[in-house]
Amino acid sequence: MDMVAHLEKILNQYQYNPPVEDLRMQGWRFAVNDHTVIKAGIRNNKLGEVYAAPTLNQGCSGDLLIIWPGDFCSHVEVNPAVVNDLERRLPFWRQGAYQDPEGSVLLGSEPLPLAAVEHQSVKAYVREDPKPLFQLLNRFREELPAWGISSIQAGVQAGWGLRHVRTSQGLAVSYAQTSFNVYVLADGLYGKSFSKRRPAADVEVQELLTGTGTTVQKLKNETSLESGKMSVVLSPELVEEFVAKYLLSNLSGNAVINNQGAYTLEDFGQGKQTFDPRVTIAVNPLKPFELSSYLCTREGLPARSQRLIHKGKLVTPYLTVKDSIKAGLAPTPLPQGSGLWLEVEGAQEIDEMVQGIDHGILVCSVLGLHTQDATGGSYSLSAPQCLKIEAGRITGRVKTVISGNFLQHLADSATGYAFAAGENFPAMRFDTSVVQA
Repeated sequence: MDMVAHLEKILNQYQYNPPVEDLRMQGWRFAVNDHTVIKAGIRNNKLGEVYAAPTLNQGCSGDLLIIWPGDFCSHVEVNPAVVNDLERRLPFWRQGAYQDPEGSVLLGSEPLPLAAVEHQSVKAYVREDPKPLFQLLNRFREELPAWGISSIQAGVQAGWGLRHVRTSQGLAVSYAQTSFNVYVLADGLYGKSFSKRRPAADVEVQELLTGTGTTVQKLKNETSLESGKMSVVLSPELVEEFVAKYLLSNLSGNAVINNQGAYTLEDFGQGKQTFDPRVTIAVNPLKPFELSSYLCTREGLPARSQRLIHKGKLVTPYLTVKDSIKAGLAPTPLPQGSGLWLEVEGAQEIDEMVQGIDHGILVCSVLGLHTQDATGGSYSLSAPQCLKIEAGRITGRVKTVISGNFLQHLADSATGYAFAAGENFPAMRFDTSVVQA
């Protein structure tokens, strides 16, 4: 019997006919992923080198919530070993249970949306023929040297599996999902990645190669910079990282309810204007083949699009069922991974943005973002891979320290946005302090 069926059988037994009355369950919920992942890589220009050997990993894991009488809860991680030992562990979990009336609410069955989260080509890589993964890596090894690149590190990963969500209220969901990730790092200077639930199309692979190759060429030309306040452009990849760092926690229902974030429940109730009216922040788990897409949350809430900030005004934090009860608001879909989307009205093309800058930098990477103050929005970051912009042209590499406040940048009407081909997030331009390192 597979793990999911075995787990469900034991939970039903302990809810309706427990061998020991003290272990009778009031209800339960679990979310489990049964997955297979294949990986391969290039290290030191060698495909399948010892530190990047091809691997195939299989696993089944998830989390289980048990509701005992009196709204007592046990929340534990599960895997095959835990499930096989479940009946021995139950008395210990019961003793350590905590009372949580809001956390003991379970969802029943609801219609699920149509969302593209399984791609047949990725499934075939995992279950039938992985050769396209190695062909992709070989393409990096063969084509990147044309940009003068001598050291290549790269990796590719494909995953397929089943996600199971069950509750004692009759919710029973199982669906297949895939994942695909590829990255390349050239000469230790710069790299790009592609991560979705589908493979990268040829044009996307070419954009990854061209973007990496041309950027590395520019980074090899060292130059100098006069420190001061100037135009700073964050690359689309960095904007996604900044959004995850500074908004994911501040828009969390738990942080809002407990006054641990930048915004309060009253702010949301008033629809407070926090950002520039061009800016919208949303959770959208229905975008086709995005890694942040899914059919339902681990609680069983059906996926849907939800604006958290619309035209700069606070709409709602993202809320679990438990947080929604505490806040007196409707539960929302939850971000998966970074999972927040920045939507901007009136964005430029990125080449047009760069051409309009007299003196500034394009920041390709930063160090230490995880250490910054998310609640206040401030940052002071080493940026070792920057491209100097003079009179609308990129002239070479500089190492800098950038300082500012990301939440203020989002609120500033002077902040510029520009989209680049193949990117989900826009680049951002703002004026802030830059010091040459």
